[in-house]
Amino acid sequence: MSYTTSLVKHASCMALMLCLIVTPHAVLAAQQKVVRFAFEISETGFDPARESDRYSAFILEAIFDSMLTYDYLARPVKLIPNTVEAMPDVGDNGATYTFKIKKGIFFAPDPAFKGLKRELTAADYAYSIRRMFDPALRSPVLFLLENKIAGLDDLAAEAKKSGRFDYDKPIAGIQVLDRYTLRIRLRQPDFNFLYVIASPNVVAMAREVVETYGDDVRAHPVGTGPFVLKEWKRSSKMVFERNPNYRDEEFVATPEDKPEDRAIMAALKNKKLPIVDRVEISVIDEQQPRWLAFLNQEHDYLENLPNEFINTAAPGGKLAPRLAKQGIGMQREPDPEITITAFFNMTDPVIGGYSPEKVALRRAMNLGYNNDDELLIARRNQAIRAQSPVPPGMAGYDKDFRSDWNDTDAVKAKALLDIFGYVDRDGDGWRETPDGKPLRLVLSGPPDQATRILNEIWKKSMDAIGIHIDMEIQKWPDLVKKAKQNKIQMGGYLAWHADYPDGENFYQLLYGPNSFGGSNDANFQLKEYDRLYEASRKLPDSPERTLIYNEMARLIIAYAPWKLGVHRIRTHMTQPWLLNYKKHPILHQGWKYLDIDLDALNRATK
Repeated sequence: MSYTTSLVKHASCMALMLCLIVTPHAVLAAQQKVVRFAFEISETGFDPARESDRYSAFILEAIFDSMLTYDYLARPVKLIPNTVEAMPDVGDNGATYTFKIKKGIFFAPDPAFKGLKRELTAADYAYSIRRMFDPALRSPVLFLLENKIAGLDDLAAEAKKSGRFDYDKPIAGIQVLDRYTLRIRLRQPDFNFLYVIASPNVVAMAREVVETYGDDVRAHPVGTGPFVLKEWKRSSKMVFERNPNYRDEEFVATPEDKPEDRAIMAALKNKKLPIVDRVEISVIDEQQPRWLAFLNQEHDYLENLPNEFINTAAPGGKLAPRLAKQGIGMQREPDPEITITAFFNMTDPVIGGYSPEKVALRRAMNLGYNNDDELLIARRNQAIRAQSPVPPGMAGYDKDFRSDWNDTDAVKAKALLDIFGYVDRDGDGWRETPDGKPLRLVLSGPPDQATRILNEIWKKSMDAIGIHIDMEIQKWPDLVKKAKQNKIQMGGYLAWHADYPDGENFYQLLYGPNSFGGSNDANFQLKEYDRLYEASRKLPDSPERTLIYNEMARLIIAYAPWKLGVHRIRTHMTQPWLLNYKKHPILHQGWKYLDIDLDALNRATK
């Protein structure tokens, strides 16, 4: 069946379902305020130092507290104090930061505290930051802080030699001045450091919790955030309840001049956060069941409306009349992310390496891939072609940057393969390597409908230029694990969502020192690229720095460690009883601000 025929049938079915499906929300929601939501991909765990995927970050934000966070309503995004009294004092031209922790913030109850009410202190942040450097953890998010804080990298190097990380050794970079005061000294000024401090990975863990649960701490998250983990069925369901020890928090925000922002400000005035009693998360990796669950009123909001239903639910970018009549809300925006429709393992003996013929192979594959099919068929035109890693709206994005080598050109791809010796020697229709061996590649990806469509595009594109490619389907956590173990030849359909609103966060993904277990899963190592990256870090957002970013983008396209994908345009939908929802570009969720209008819920589900 062709894509076109399949989509027409899907559209007809969905239109009928929009009219017919009315299943009541669970009875529990009438008694308590419960928010229900579905992840597209399963979580990996709940240890801030060991989780690097987006869906685990949703949970980390709910359970743990960073010292700084983002204003929920402000656009452009804006940092604000979270567990600190005010924004930090900054000295040494941006190399020293002093944070004052608020008094009276407490961790959620846990047996590790032996019945005592445990207060948050500066030492908790000092310990947690140090912990990211412990070689035993092999933290995949170490890149956020690596080579930045004075003395910490040396401490990690000592631990690699001795086999023991000294959590108590004094260092210049982290000083607990008193119970509530933390000073961090950097090796050099860093213009994005406060964004890093707001990351869901740079949060406070209690040392006694880590020591109590040991390696199992990933399943026992204990923080000072608004929610606690009540139930966890791995890759299936998570339930969170309000943290009984959560502090009194006043909602502070800078609203846009929009009616919906003013309504949120009015609704949250003088409210104790979090408002809802529970948050229930299901993992639904197939797009159609996730969409139907929302239509069936089983979920209170839907982020990332599946593209195959966009023309039914939001034709022409406007909410379908039948959904509008039901009171469904819709938000639509570009995501601050880059999809990497495939990344290439630079250590792989077939596709990796920096010799001219290996570079030519990767560049030919990039040229041969049909970008138009991806935009039209897989993305339903809900995306922008990526010309560089930096998404629109991020510091360092250049709307005028482009390269012809990033476009589709099958003729040029074939010529490139011919010139460098990738030819069909035995007449079977498939090219061999320059030394005459079979050229067979494997693309790994998750088991969802979107991936299946992209697989077909990859297969069709590579068939057209004579390259044999097989597909390997695995669950997301297994793919992440294999990527970190350097066991994937080509990893498909990865995406990097901004940790902070600056292009640096994307270019660090190919920085050489971040290879082999860090954020550089392609294990790309090029001295010139690293030199440019290090030079860019010494500059604030400026035209001069953007030019350096563009030079790095040209190297990415030239050496082709990645196939640049798209910046997706996202459509989010809410049920009429869900209040205060506004999708934030950087924060993964705003659960503590959400509310349920029980009267509206009861009316809708009668």
